[in-house]
Amino acid sequence: MTTAITILLLIFWGVALWATRFIKNKRLQEITEAYLYLSPAAVLLAVFWFIPVIFSIIVSFTDWSQLGDSLSTVDWVGAKNYVRAVQDDDFMVVLYNTINYVVYSVPLTVAVALFVAMLMNAKLRAKGAFRTIYFLPYITTWVAISIVFKYVFNEHFGLANYYLERMGIPALGWLSESRGIIELLLRDGLGVPLPQHMHPLLAGPSLAMFTIIITSVWRDTGYFMVIFLAGLQNIDRSYYEAAEIDGASIRQQFRHVTWPLLSPTTFFVLIISMITAFKVFVPMFIMTPTGGPARTTETLVFFLYKIGFMGYRELGYAAAIAYILFAIILVLTLVQNRIIGKKVHYD
Repeated sequence: MTTAITILLLIFWGVALWATRFIKNKRLQEITEAYLYLSPAAVLLAVFWFIPVIFSIIVSFTDWSQLGDSLSTVDWVGAKNYVRAVQDDDFMVVLYNTINYVVYSVPLTVAVALFVAMLMNAKLRAKGAFRTIYFLPYITTWVAISIVFKYVFNEHFGLANYYLERMGIPALGWLSESRGIIELLLRDGLGVPLPQHMHPLLAGPSLAMFTIIITSVWRDTGYFMVIFLAGLQNIDRSYYEAAEIDGASIRQQFRHVTWPLLSPTTFFVLIISMITAFKVFVPMFIMTPTGGPARTTETLVFFLYKIGFMGYRELGYAAAIAYILFAIILVLTLVQNRIIGKKVHYD
């Protein structure tokens, strides 16, 4: 049935495109042809993007709980799902986890990517090979990367603990430690007396979450390195020559030349990396399928998936969580654009 409809639509599209040659008005003919060429992509966007978005908004105002149920058989609950999310302790837990992930992963990714980009922009042999090597992790699927790093950070036979023990450092429970890294550093590392129960945002991401952050930084560095490299190569060499004549050191050149002129690229990378970080799901699901120790690796998208498709089947509530996440990302993007955008130099 679907194949027959597709064939009929293609025939109709072809006939309509052929019929445009009989339009006498040249301007009208060009406009009609343009819309016909755009129509296949528009139909795909409507079917697989716009319609599902509108439908999910409607679902978020219902108590729909079964995939097989008709939308006409569910009850309309208004904003009840959104109010429930704000009052839900589980939702707040995963929100704190997500914020921890974003706060630590984004700066680390940006810093490492910029550092690698500056190395690749320097006079270095086989730069093309190194750029390819750094970019390869990004084109590798998250599932494959997560499986590999799950074994690398395995508590009993992983490579990470193997090398730690070779250096005389006790093995770590990389994916089984629920305490935050700040808490671990201060209490266990420096012996600082701390409260028994610290707020998740003060304690930092758990060691399990930080392990996932290390994995994501390793994967995403190559992609953002390419973007930074494009920005660096767009800076006119004459600025550096003038700075050298004035006696500026490499550090001063970076501070007064590279950093200001790289601000549009940095601004773009910050926004994209933040949006990507808020939507993270696969590494948590593969490396810690139960949400990690004490649910410390369960993020908003993980929680959404669990509520909607892993036993709970509360599709209305899951849809509401999705749009709360959308609102958070939208607000933070606008704030970034308002605050950081003013400091961007486009000249």
